[in-house]
Amino acid sequence: MKDSLYEKKVNCPSCKSIFTTQKVRTRRLKVLERQPDFYVKYEGVDPLYYQVWICPNCGFSATESEYTDLRRDERDLLYEKISKKWMQRDFGNVRTFEEAEESFKLALITAQLLKKSRGYIGSIFLKLGWLNRGKSEEKENEYLKSALDILEEAYQEEYFPIAGLNEVALSYLIGELHRRFGNTKEAIHWYAKALDHPEIKNNRQIQIRARDQWSLAREERNQ
Repeated sequence: MKDSLYEKKVNCPSCKSIFTTQKVRTRRLKVLERQPDFYVKYEGVDPLYYQVWICPNCGFSATESEYTDLRRDERDLLYEKISKKWMQRDFGNVRTFEEAEESFKLALITAQLLKKSRGYIGSIFLKLGWLNRGKSEEKENEYLKSALDILEEAYQEEYFPIAGLNEVALSYLIGELHRRFGNTKEAIHWYAKALDHPEIKNNRQIQIRARDQWSLAREERNQ
């Protein structure tokens, strides 16, 4: 597994310390399966395990895209709410499932404290759901339901891209999450929204998936 990882030095935007975390060598990843809700299953190392960077000194936790400069008031808030209570821990080695799950929970706490976008928070819940796939159906469904609720809110309130997705892809994903929970009427509505979007022809893979899942939802609704 270590051959699939490499060390990266990171500057913490909260406490300004420098630490080392693991990153995945993407060129060595072998895709085993692409699932309808965008979860990708790989052979060997799971990149999800290493998406969250955690400062061992102060506990600041976020994905790489959110590991950016913080305002003074944000740093003060994180110190009061997290760092003062933080017991130093190092997440910079090969991670277990438990450590990976905790890393996303810590990122969620940080995101909520900093009032990050609904799209970003929804993406954390989505990845927590994926992480628990095949391990705990109850926890997977709990996280995916939270992701669905928050991403629907983000769709109505925020500018695209949301959770790294354009409007076509997010419409499809919301439809797919609805279908997973048996909400076939809502699923059909969101698949149709994706398929009717003016940019659908520029999103060929989503177009194919949306047509297939729209047909599946129609079948499930008629059963």
